[in-house]
Amino acid sequence: MTPTSVNGPLPWPLHPNLAALLPRLELVRDCWHLLCTPTGIDRREHYLSRGEREPESAYRRRLDSALPSGFFRDALRTFAGMLASSHWRELPATLQAVISDVDGCGTDLGVFLEAADLAVLRDGAALVGVIPPGHSWPSEGDRQQALRNGDRNSLPRLLLLERSDVLNWHLPANHALPDAISWRERLPNPPAGPAEASLDASAGLNQGMAPHHWQYRTVALELGVGMQLTTEELVPDRQAPSGWKRQVIEQRQYLGLSALPAIWYASHGSAFGNGELPHLGLAHQYLNHFCRQSDYQELLYRTALPVGVRTGVAGPMGTSAAGEPVVLGPNTVIDLPEGASFQFVEIQARSLAEHRAWLESLDQGMRRDALIPSGAQGAPRTAMEISLAASQAYALLQSQAIQKASMFSSLLQHWCAITGEAMPSHDGPSLVVEVSPLAPPAKAAPTLSEMLTLQERGIISEQALRQWLAETAGLAPAAT
Repeated sequence: MTPTSVNGPLPWPLHPNLAALLPRLELVRDCWHLLCTPTGIDRREHYLSRGEREPESAYRRRLDSALPSGFFRDALRTFAGMLASSHWRELPATLQAVISDVDGCGTDLGVFLEAADLAVLRDGAALVGVIPPGHSWPSEGDRQQALRNGDRNSLPRLLLLERSDVLNWHLPANHALPDAISWRERLPNPPAGPAEASLDASAGLNQGMAPHHWQYRTVALELGVGMQLTTEELVPDRQAPSGWKRQVIEQRQYLGLSALPAIWYASHGSAFGNGELPHLGLAHQYLNHFCRQSDYQELLYRTALPVGVRTGVAGPMGTSAAGEPVVLGPNTVIDLPEGASFQFVEIQARSLAEHRAWLESLDQGMRRDALIPSGAQGAPRTAMEISLAASQAYALLQSQAIQKASMFSSLLQHWCAITGEAMPSHDGPSLVVEVSPLAPPAKAAPTLSEMLTLQERGIISEQALRQWLAETAGLAPAAT
């Protein structure tokens, strides 16, 4: 495997496609996690910058009051929910036996597929793979006995990887399948180690976790032999430029495999390692809405309360010196000298209305683009516009449904190649995704008696009644 590497805090080569895409992947991931990392580290400060000469205490208060919404995540879940209306025709017997634990972590097959849809809708692509069994047996009889005893490690397991976790791959030729892939998996119980000094250098890659909190794996094809799976970890090394070195934990050989059991599940059927982020524009709108909402709340905080103003007062007044704040309460009074006055004055914040209108415009744009990822001019208003918008969203979902069915068929082929089972024989795809049309149901037309009743009660005019009759009969309205 001879990939192109980039300089970074890890002693691991990154594919140039991933290195170039990391900032955008980080952006959509932050929007998905409500402007936090997957480990819960707050990222609001990264998107809500401190104003010039703004006091630190005021900035921290503004950060604490800026609460991101779950709109971006809910919009993607809506799309994934529409794709979840699917059913498989027939599964291999071994996969059917572990249908409620397809990944070795207790995940149901339907939940696994929905999680893959969400990853693709968010990141534009995801890697779905089949990991061969962890246990090997001297004979088929021993393996069958282990399966009868419920040994999960004697069967393959499904693997779902986010796009940012697929670190590198090698394509032997253009438009060819990869012959080597490197990725990382989170450790369920990461070991304690030195401080994560390199997290800030590559936040988009590390996702708020230290390098030794991951397990690194590489699968590579050996011509005429099969597949080799290598598992490594990173350990501290002061002599290494990055401060880490790679250490092999395990190597396994799987004979007879002629292709890597991995599928690149992309939003638009892109080649391996490619694929655009379908909702990147919506993520930018989400961040813009978050920042403008924070500005609006700060402006409202500073201008909503009236300000007390004293006029005609100079020098000491009672026990209070001029310029000191006035304490008001239900049991206090203010003594003013002759000719002085006290009143509350409201600040004239005319920009509040502009901010409010801007927020409403951003909100409409987000809701529009959440329904139509490709974007449309203006929010739909009429029944015809709503139907056209729903038809466009339906076409996009249908395209994604085709990609999902193709991915599932390839997944079953890789599973059967590892277990030695025959592919289930049936007509059509192995997975049927049913996406219902999104057009709103047609409203029932009023009857003639209802229209006459409305005209008799004066709700509609006689001219409107005649026009309705003409339109119902397909005639042009008579001129008056």
